This record gives sequence, structure tokens and C-alpha cells, in this order.
Amino acid sequence: MENSRESENIEKLLADLDTISDKHSEAMLFDKISKFIQAEFEQKPPNILLWEQAAFAFIENYPDDKSGWGTYFGPMYTWTNKEEGEMVKYPNISQITPEIISYWEWRVRESKHPILKARYSDLVWDFSEKIIGRNPHYSFAQICIDSVIEIADKDLHKYETNVIQKLKRALSLALTINDKDRIEKLKDAIINYEKKIAEDDKPGLWGFSYELLVKDKKISLSKTEENEIITTLKQRFKNLLKRENIWAAQMATELLVDYYKRKGETEKVKNILLSLGNMIENKAEQASALVGIAWLEGLYHLYLQHGLKSEAVKLSVKIIEVVEKGTSELKKIETSIEIPKKELDEFLNKLTEGDIETVLGRIALHYIPRKNDIVKQLKNLSQSAPLSFLFARKIQDHRGRVIASVGPLEEDLDGNIIYQISQNMSFSAFFLRDTIKILINKFSLNTESIVSYLLASPIFEKIRKDFLVKGIKAYLADDFLVAMHILIPQIEASIRKLAEKIGAPILKPSRSGGFNYKNLDDLLTDKNIISVLGEDMCLYLRVLFSDPRGWNLRNNVCHGISPIETFNQMAADRVFHVLLCLALVREEKDR
Repeated sequence: MENSRESENIEKLLADLDTISDKHSEAMLFDKISKFIQAEFEQKPPNILLWEQAAFAFIENYPDDKSGWGTYFGPMYTWTNKEEGEMVKYPNISQITPEIISYWEWRVRESKHPILKARYSDLVWDFSEKIIGRNPHYSFAQICIDSVIEIADKDLHKYETNVIQKLKRALSLALTINDKDRIEKLKDAIINYEKKIAEDDKPGLWGFSYELLVKDKKISLSKTEENEIITTLKQRFKNLLKRENIWAAQMATELLVDYYKRKGETEKVKNILLSLGNMIENKAEQASALVGIAWLEGLYHLYLQHGLKSEAVKLSVKIIEVVEKGTSELKKIETSIEIPKKELDEFLNKLTEGDIETVLGRIALHYIPRKNDIVKQLKNLSQSAPLSFLFARKIQDHRGRVIASVGPLEEDLDGNIIYQISQNMSFSAFFLRDTIKILINKFSLNTESIVSYLLASPIFEKIRKDFLVKGIKAYLADDFLVAMHILIPQIEASIRKLAEKIGAPILKPSRSGGFNYKNLDDLLTDKNIISVLGEDMCLYLRVLFSDPRGWNLRNNVCHGISPIETFNQMAADRVFHVLLCLALVREEKDR
């Protein structure tokens, strides 16, 4: 009696699924089935309910075949079993049996609602070969195509973007089985559905007629059909220019540029790009400088991408003007923390206790950032302030020029490490300053004693003694402008000398047919240099001297980019610290 009631309830559920009148989605059907199972069954539900549940749990167009199944559908959920350490997927293709395929085939015949018929037939088409070892009958593809056309024509699905994906899938199936009649019907369905749902300010709801029908060389369009799609797109582009909707207008631009490039109509390509450019430039003038810069930089790269080099050059002049305007909008943000004097004194005394050789080595090693510590710090920071690490950050120079970007933490760990080290170095500058002050006073260090200490390392050449003398003398006299200009090149020379001594290449071919010295960043990423100095030290040197996401002192100073205020105590202390670090390099016979 109980089994009879359960069967009746299941039949009623399936009938209800088939007679849904309002807009629906596969996720909503999955939810309806899941709630029925929870309400009706305390123990294991009948298999057909689990098969129904799984049918609507699979995700269409699973990205990049990350499931590893080689199928169009993928799992709804993926997680790691903590006890066994295995990757668990639901639903899982390994649990699909020939019996389930047969059940879905039956449901294709029995169901009436297009959303149901499309899903069951596509599952049979997608999984049959892998589960039962033979290709499904072509009629399942036809049923899926016809159902998708009906879904689009009658506007049955809750989500327009899902219907667009279904139309794309249906077109792929029609091409696979070479069903010319259904290809023609799909052409009409795609064009009509775009007309029905398109809104100028929502690029995701238009442009797919072009993407699916015009760009695909396997699709044969009449001149009238093609003109209709392009004319609609051109009108939408004009509307978006009037509305000054940059993002949507760029999407329309990309499609039109692609079309006219295919036609070889370069003048039309240029006109479209310049029309977009005029709108962006006008809007940038009205926006804040920082926002305007971002828009203009995007336009600059778009011009270069499509060969408008002279226009890009003109735009670069305007970008510089806006950048200089933008510096007035930048506001200095300061924060302060209190450190008890007793704790600070204890820290500094511990760091500077012992003989001079021990202290110099200890100070040098202490202020080298540790990559593993930075990774842990980033993990903690991302947990306490997750939003800060979800978006890319633009790094600007003193004139507001964007010089680098750091991506979201999950996508750009290396960039975030460099950026965080840079931030930490600014924070620890106060401690380094006091440490160096105590070091110099405690051991009565002067130019001669410091230079003698440096020259004890084989990577500081005796012929460079005069440079070191003048640089250290300027540093001790707080003449940081002179000190940094002299000492930074000597640091690069010492690392080049290290490369020579360990047999690492220091030359690279030049465009004139000769050889140039490798630059500092090239040297610091050489595995031979890293094996001697260590990964942490090489990373530190790159952040300080050669990476635009860090302090980039070497490049900014040597290329005349640094403003006068950057030649300060904080930067000079770091240069001096690096000299102490490099002085630790000794030949084996010296140890």
C-alpha cells in the first residue's frame, strides 16, 4: 500500500514538472525535485528520483572541460573529501549507468515540456557514447534542437543568457548532424530571440546573432539576413555613443571592427574606432582625472591593437596631460601605531649586541623579507579583508602614470607578494633607520671602515673603491641624492661581478650585432645567482631595484624618472642595507 502511494506521488511530481506554466530553469526543477525527496523519503529514495535529480543538476557548457570528462555537461558541485583527501563531484559521470541512459531516453519520449525534453535528450546525446559505448540516434539531437527553438520562441526559460547558450548548443548539434532544415530554423530563432530580449545597455543580451551566425563560416546567410544583423548592430552602436555607455559601446565596436576587417574595409574600421574614441575622449574630459586616465589607456591599447599608431601617439599626449591633472586629486593617507619605547629598545639592543662582524651580518639578514612569511601574511590579510584582494590594483608613479598592475590574489600571487613586500619595507623603514643609527654610533663606523668591510667581499672590485668611498661618504653626510646615484650602479656592478665569478652569463645579443650587459632584473632571475644569494635575497633586490610593482629604484634613478623627494633617508637606508647584505658574499677559501 505504501509503495503504491509513493508511486502515485512520484507520478504526480513528474506530471507537475511537465505542466509548469511560468518561466522556469533547470536549477528550479532540481530544487523542486530535491524538496520532494526531503519531504517524502526519510530513507533512500527510489532510483528514478535520484536520476531525475541528477538530470537537472548537471551544468551545461562546463568551462574548459575542468571536469575531465570530455563532455558538454559537468558537475554542479566539486569539493575535497577531508577524510580521504579525494576530489568529490556531484553529479558524477562515474555514477551514470546504461540503465540511467535508458531512463532518460524514456523521459525524452514521455515528456512534453520543452525544457525537460531539451535536457533529457541532450544528456542522452552527450553521455551515451561514454556510458554505453555507442553513439546515440540522431533523433535525440533533433529533439533537443526542436525543444530549444520552442523555448526561445515561446520565451519559456527564466534566464535569457541560458537560452542564448542553448541556442548556441542547438546550432552546434544541427551542424554536427548536418540538418540543413533545422539550421535554417535556428537562424530565424536566434535572430528573433535577439530582437525580443536585446537592451542597448546590456551587452550580454545582444550581439550573439553576429557571433553565432555571421562569424561562423559554416553558416550560410543570405545577404538580407546578414544586412539585417549588421544594420541592427550599427544602429545599436550609434545609440550607445549618444548614451556615452563606454563599456557597451566597446562591445559593439569589437563586433563591427571584426566584421569590416573580414570584409577588408579598413576605412570603416578606422571610422568606427575613431567614433568610439571621440566619445571616450569627450567623456574623459568630464570625469575625474583618475577615471579618465583608465578610459583613455584602454582606448590607447585599442588603437594600437588595430593599427591606428598615429592616433595612439596623439592620444598618449592627452593621457600625459590628464595624468598631470590627476596628481592634484591624489590624497595622502597616513596611519600611525604606537610602539612602547621599552619594547623598541629591547629589540634594537638584541639586534646590535655582539662584535661588529656578527652585528653587521645579523642586521643584513634580519631586514631581508622572507617570501614564505609574506605568503602567510597575504593569506591572513585576505581572510580579514577579502574584498581588498578580489580586484586588480593599479600602481601609479608620482605623476599619476599607471606603471603596473597587481591582479586579484588568486590570479596573481607573485604580484601580490612583491606589492606586499614593498608595503612592508615602507613600514619597517623606521626600525631600519634606528638600527643603522645605533650600528654607526656603537662601532664608530665611518667611510673608511665601511668601505673596507665591503671590499672584503670578492664581488666588490678594488677598482670601484673610489665610487664606494664617495657614495658612503655622501650617505653618512645625509646627501642622499649623491649617495643613491653613486651606490645603486655599484650594487648592479657587484651582482654582475658575482655572475662572472660563478660562470653565469652576463651578456646578451644587441640589435646592432654586438653584445649588451644583461640588466639587473635579468641577473636577479638567473637560477645561478639565486642559488648563491638565495630566493629571498633576489626577490628583495628585485622589489627594491627593478620591479615596477615595488620601489624600482634602479630603473627610476638611472632613467631620470625619480623626483627629487624620492632621494630620501628611507630609500638611502635600503641601499645601504643591500650593501651590507652583498658584503656577506665570500669565496669558499675565505670561510
